[in-house]
Amino acid sequence: MMKTYGWLFAWAWAIPVWGQVNTNQFGANKIEGGNQIAVGTYTEYENQPYLMEEWPKGFLKTTAGKWYTAEKLNYNVSTDRPEFQEGEKRFNPKLELAAFTLGDTTSGVYFQNGFPAVDQQTAKSFYQVLSKGSIKLLKYTKATLLDVTSFNSATKKKRFDFNEMYYVYRPDQKIIRVKKDKKSVLEALPEQASRIEEIASQRKLKLKNWEEIRQVLEAL
Repeated sequence: MMKTYGWLFAWAWAIPVWGQVNTNQFGANKIEGGNQIAVGTYTEYENQPYLMEEWPKGFLKTTAGKWYTAEKLNYNVSTDRPEFQEGEKRFNPKLELAAFTLGDTTSGVYFQNGFPAVDQQTAKSFYQVLSKGSIKLLKYTKATLLDVTSFNSATKKKRFDFNEMYYVYRPDQKIIRVKKDKKSVLEALPEQASRIEEIASQRKLKLKNWEEIRQVLEAL
């Protein structure tokens, strides 16, 4: 049975690295202050809008290149913004962010913005970066809020519906949405077609799942 979260939300939300990172460069920069998430009328939510169930330690990078730490950080998929938690309160950082990591800086989940606008995303939208290098595999997760209130129910019930979209970011700064198959990847990178075929053949990869696609793109 799906767990129900009796949370209080208001939808007027406050607006205010890959690889080894030397934490001594930014470890002392703790987040100080933030815009607290407001509360509103009572609504039951069947699930959370956050990427992770637990709130791990995280790191945030500003557009000026300065790093900050947060003891508890998560990504709110609904608002497309990271939030940090202090006690039972959650906040939007008062920082102009370029990237952030959920977890440690070597194996954590890394997000970055600054990519060209595409579909409904803007340059400020955050993507999970799945592969490093000049050609990147990006994942954008979108959460749509659905009303699932039962007929004649006195309590409103809502659920976040999550959808994932994948993109290839090319060296010429074009971003192209791709499907989970070799044909789609080859169409996004026609100039790399022979090399993609070669790598896939050498590694016996059929490019029918995102991990295999990630491996090939990272090897280009």
